[in-house]
Amino acid sequence: MNQPQHTRIAGLDGLRALSVIAVFLAHTGLAGVVGGGYVGVDVFFVLSGYLITSLLVAERLRTGRIDLPAFYWRRARRLYPALLLMLAGVTLYCQIFPSPLRAGFEVWPAFFYVMNWVRAFGIYDAHLTGHTWTLAIEEQFYLVWPLILLGMLKFWPRRVLLAVALLAVAVIGWRSFLMSHHLPAARIYCGFDTHSDGLLMGALLAVMPRQRTAWAGKLWPVAAAYLCFGMLSETGLEFSMRALGYPLTPLAAALIIAKVVTDQHSTLARLLNIAPLAGLGRVSYGFYLWHYVVVQSMLYGGHETMGAYFGGFSHPHIAMVTITFVTSMALTLFSWFVIEKPAMRLRVPWRRNAAIA
Repeated sequence: MNQPQHTRIAGLDGLRALSVIAVFLAHTGLAGVVGGGYVGVDVFFVLSGYLITSLLVAERLRTGRIDLPAFYWRRARRLYPALLLMLAGVTLYCQIFPSPLRAGFEVWPAFFYVMNWVRAFGIYDAHLTGHTWTLAIEEQFYLVWPLILLGMLKFWPRRVLLAVALLAVAVIGWRSFLMSHHLPAARIYCGFDTHSDGLLMGALLAVMPRQRTAWAGKLWPVAAAYLCFGMLSETGLEFSMRALGYPLTPLAAALIIAKVVTDQHSTLARLLNIAPLAGLGRVSYGFYLWHYVVVQSMLYGGHETMGAYFGGFSHPHIAMVTITFVTSMALTLFSWFVIEKPAMRLRVPWRRNAAIA
């Protein structure tokens, strides 16, 4: 089993940055340049699964237990303050601009982390907060995974790797079964039960022996080529949405992460750790929250009938994309320095000597 690290791992923030840039460019409508923003989402899922599992396993090795209340407090402390700021902005936007947008359906599913199911079952097409479906899947994973992992470590300690692998295979198999019955694409893509294999692949990476992880990391050039194929090619995009191609994207992401975490002196890790990429990666959560709201309101007006600053263009010009990027970054930095960093200093309220994580 890997010995999880407590310090920041060089290169992972850069990988986050590239992922959120891919998502941003896809959402701006630059189809034909970056059409597969889903690649960035799957990289985020694998990273989340790896880091959360690493922290939980490290705590178990260090203390012999997993403090579940403290874990859930840390997740809430990290995620909710920035989300609440974004949702307050969305509520204000809906009040200022008369539109067919329904503020309640924009805000409450995002607040309760159930937007993935709202989208999966076609309940409401959230124009400003629809992107929070990814956060919903991650939060649902955070709720159940510590309990599952704790059970594995207690009752099946020598077979944790096998157990996690079987869970990932079960998700892949279940998704393939549903796809064979022609369920709507949104149900397949947004369901927690059908899109959690990336999180489990990250978890698998965290419990894998370091020697095996290093061996897997040697395949990173092939993995990177596949991700570019899926992101920049219509053929790649179509293939990745088939039953066979679906799990290959998170698998490729896992191979790249394996290279970064086991070879911190590699050229790949050094390139991913350059200051601009690492800086954006560090604030990528806030950027992800805000970019979609900015893109939808500035480029598409939140809804076609509202009109927008650049609403006459179906494929925004580079200048328009630049403006939305700068605006998103400004809101991101405000969120980071004013909301997120102070919130991360909050200790577990019911324990005076609780360590900050």
